[in-house]
Amino acid sequence: MKRILVIGASGFIGGYLTNQLLSEGYTVRCLARRPHKLEELAKRGCEIVKGDFTDPTSVQHAIESMDAVYISIHTLAPQHKDTSKLGFMDIEMNALQNIVAGCNLHNVRRLVYVTSLGISADAKNTWTGGRWNTQQYLLNSGLDVTVIQPGMIVGIGGQGFNMVLANAKKNTAFVIGNGLNKFRSIAIDDLVYNLIGVLNEPEAYGKCYEVGSDDILTGDQLIDEAADVVGHAHPKKIHVPLSILRFAAPLIERIARSPQGAIKGALGGLGSDLIGDPSAIRKLLTRKPLSYKQAVAQALKVHQKK
Repeated sequence: MKRILVIGASGFIGGYLTNQLLSEGYTVRCLARRPHKLEELAKRGCEIVKGDFTDPTSVQHAIESMDAVYISIHTLAPQHKDTSKLGFMDIEMNALQNIVAGCNLHNVRRLVYVTSLGISADAKNTWTGGRWNTQQYLLNSGLDVTVIQPGMIVGIGGQGFNMVLANAKKNTAFVIGNGLNKFRSIAIDDLVYNLIGVLNEPEAYGKCYEVGSDDILTGDQLIDEAADVVGHAHPKKIHVPLSILRFAAPLIERIARSPQGAIKGALGGLGSDLIGDPSAIRKLLTRKPLSYKQAVAQALKVHQKK
């Protein structure tokens, strides 16, 4: 499978993924609402197709002649004007339905979808519950689908890690929640290794894989260990109750022009441990992942080179 469509290349994961696919010799096409944001990828030989994943025609055009499709979309961001009244997970499901229809039209069978840890049928919040529905839709689509579920992604540009790193450099850190929830993290390079590694593996068809390092750390520990790497003293932590932010979520959504329910849904996932079990994918892809501290150090090193 050498001709790859990436949907979401303007995002954090999609950008790293596209760069690595190009480095490994794949022919890559990206669907983008704002092609100018992908100029650097275009300079590397990536084909940029203007379009919106909410528009069936542009999705079908982007999928034509491809061998496989990667989906890394972020429905917390402001969306197409015609879908502004839909819930954020409705937008994502609509996009996936367009993608599946495009794959069936052009006989493209391979799909790889990025979600997150904590997805389950009994999820109590909108974000993880909605993601469970989208995963099941794809897995039951009749296509050769693999779902990759990372924990907190360590790399400059990742929203969660950016917050952790910013707090690690402060004397006083404001932490959402009680700081005791546990997380499994993964370096962005290790996540991309897993995403590309499953592409040509029939054993991965129809599977959901939880991915991450061996480290399981609380929110407070993520900040302190990042501070160790930076060379900063562990900051004093002030914990902001999730209940306060949930109450203010509708106002935040209006200010940020995010889809209704997006912020509240995302906050719902912050109250749970996100640990998962990466043992299944490690039987298939055997490269040892970086530890959390190694991942932080790598992220800082890459950022300094840019």
